[in-house]
Amino acid sequence: MTALLLAGVTLPAQTTATGTINAKLIHKGGIALVFDTDPAGVVLGNAGTAAASLNFGTVSAFGPLSPGVTRPTVLAGSYTVRTLFDVNVLQGGGGTPSYTLSASLAAAAPTGFTYAVDAVTLTTAAQNIQTNGAYGTDVQHSLNLTISSAAPGAGGPAVGTPLTTTINFTATAN
Repeated sequence: MTALLLAGVTLPAQTTATGTINAKLIHKGGIALVFDTDPAGVVLGNAGTAAASLNFGTVSAFGPLSPGVTRPTVLAGSYTVRTLFDVNVLQGGGGTPSYTLSASLAAAAPTGFTYAVDAVTLTTAAQNIQTNGAYGTDVQHSLNLTISSAAPGAGGPAVGTPLTTTINFTATAN
């Protein structure tokens, strides 16, 4: 035996193995909501996910705005800033032809501010934004922030106060 080891003789080795994997496929339908940056809008933070953020930057009734932000109206008592964003609802394993998109504010808007998605003014109650939406495609929406120009204490916001608001979106299979 020692002579065989010293002589460098190779002994055959087993190089095959077998195994079994037990797997079970559970097919469940579902939909996912994804926010994407619209080419004409503000670049979203965390784009491509269901938890994106949007920053209007510094806004005013007059003066420059951040890229992707427009000011569609300036009235005597208020002004509106707007940006575009895209929503893509993905369907996996379901059989519904379309979805309904709704939105609501997580908390009441601060005094002097009004939010709208497209033409729908948001409150803390869910409101339909889109019905019969097509799956798997970016659908453009606008986020509008209307700011009262009334004095603080008279219905207007405090000047220079940073604003953070959460908007909850829900996609429901039709």
